[in-house]
Amino acid sequence: MNSYDFFIGDNLNPEWVGVKIRNFASKLSEGKGSLSGTQLRAFYNEFLRIRDITADISEKVILIKLLAAKITYRRTAKASDIPEDMVDFVTQLVNQIGSSEKRFKQACYLMEAFVGFFPRNK
Repeated sequence: MNSYDFFIGDNLNPEWVGVKIRNFASKLSEGKGSLSGTQLRAFYNEFLRIRDITADISEKVILIKLLAAKITYRRTAKASDIPEDMVDFVTQLVNQIGSSEKRFKQACYLMEAFVGFFPRNK
């Protein structure tokens, strides 16, 4: 399990919208059992859906926490479908967001950078 430092206080660590997410996207796009662009975009869309729904913060916190459960389920439903590193990434991101709406909004920027740096050929 890797340790990710997504936030500095309540702010997104700027390295995560640059070199760190670029390297991570490259790593997850390579080799057997790699992440597909379609899988990544599906999770990005989940983040955006939660961000954009009309709900109070307590309901959004529940939906955010469910993201970790969803990716774990997808990983166990088809053993090679989602790379373990992606499960770890999303789980730690969700844990670091906690109940902070500000952190969640910034996590959406991180996911946008992830999609942007993910190789198109996947």
